[in-house]
Amino acid sequence: MNDAPLDTLAAQCLTVRDLIDSVGDPLMRAAIDLLLIEVGRALAESCGPDRQAEA
Repeated sequence: MNDAPLDTLAAQCLTVRDLIDSVGDPLMRAAIDLLLIEVGRALAESCGPDRQAEA
């Protein structure tokens, strides 16, 4: 699987997370953290066992 879209999504989410931190809204922070967890899970699932061992 091509991880480029998920990598791009993760990078964008991290940028949004920084913006949310500057706003200071805890509900938005929880929402973006949940999204980051799901993106990380999807990235992990897209990796084969060989790549997971390298990480």
